[in-house]
Amino acid sequence: MGEEGINRREFILKTALGLITAGLGVQPFKAASEEIGKSLRMVYRTLGRTGLSIPVVSFGVMNSDSPDLIRKALDMGIRHLDTAHVYLRGNSEKVIGRILEERKCRNEVYVATKMLFARDREKKVFVREGGGRYVGATESNFNKQLETSFKRLRTDYVDILYLHNCFGPLMSTYEPMMEVFAKAKKSGKARFIGITTHSNEPETIRAAADAGIWDVILTSYNFMQRHKEEVKKAVEYSAQKGLGVIAMKTQGGVKLNREKTVEVNHAAALKWVLDDPNVCTTIPGMTTFDHMDLDLSVMRDLSLSEEEKRDLKISSMLGEPFYCQQCGSCVPSCSRGVYIPALMRAYMYAEGYGNLIESEWTIDALPAEHSLQACGGCGLCTAACRYGINITDRLNFLMTRYAV
Repeated sequence: MGEEGINRREFILKTALGLITAGLGVQPFKAASEEIGKSLRMVYRTLGRTGLSIPVVSFGVMNSDSPDLIRKALDMGIRHLDTAHVYLRGNSEKVIGRILEERKCRNEVYVATKMLFARDREKKVFVREGGGRYVGATESNFNKQLETSFKRLRTDYVDILYLHNCFGPLMSTYEPMMEVFAKAKKSGKARFIGITTHSNEPETIRAAADAGIWDVILTSYNFMQRHKEEVKKAVEYSAQKGLGVIAMKTQGGVKLNREKTVEVNHAAALKWVLDDPNVCTTIPGMTTFDHMDLDLSVMRDLSLSEEEKRDLKISSMLGEPFYCQQCGSCVPSCSRGVYIPALMRAYMYAEGYGNLIESEWTIDALPAEHSLQACGGCGLCTAACRYGINITDRLNFLMTRYAV
């Protein structure tokens, strides 16, 4: 793109931001929380062949271990809690288990957790040898993780058990893991099994749907994705095969600029995803009571207003240089072999979601030869993003924060 194109883009972004701050018909993206109370209307959809009927807004318990927030979620009618073995160093599972035992409501709540294993990032496949904080993808390690999760959750089964973070078709069809997950389902330790994916979603989803053993797909899906139409087609394909689809990362990163002065219109972003009838539910990572009220309020009217459509259009223009597409096209441009997409996710966890634990875990889980240690602030950074993200700036931010 020439200088004229760059200037034109800057003009568009500045104009859009000016409209927001000047209040010329475009509402600020940080919406005020609504008081829903008893007026809340729960909208349910069926999770594919599982037959589970779930409200279209569920609770992604990744960024909060607040027992009061979980209690309110259950009081408001949320019936699906999504966690993982690694979230908040296990505290996410622990607080869920404590609340379910306290309320004696285990059979009334659908609990999902995730198992995470070592992988070969070049070949995009799980491996039997551990690396970083990941354990090898073996039946023994699977059983150890699952038993630990059961102790934390104070249960002897989960409703959905995921093979976590598959970023390629080979990972969602890795036979050793499919076998141990199938055993867990047959033994009653998991009612249903599935995979999660944050990148290469279309190919990964289709492969999982064709594998024949998975019941649920949990995928990144939001209005900021450049390949959202391909994700939508893959979601439809898996739904036609009978799989239930759950959407995550629905807000597209939350913040639209590093200064944190502009936020996504959260309600509009949720509605955009739920406009796809093949999506059963969403799992936004709510961290405050206001977030919860706002997210649940979308069930009053799932249709997008013209104003909300306009907000999302402006958000997509403002957010492009901030939201990482996880496409991986930057990896070959790094002379030191750093796995940049994972570090960009770590940056987003820290700056977008304020979740420093997940950010640190994402970094530490990488083998040293592909992580920040390999980067080391060489001063000769050649890494380039096709969508305009300043990779060098973000890597420097992470190295400063984590004293690399």
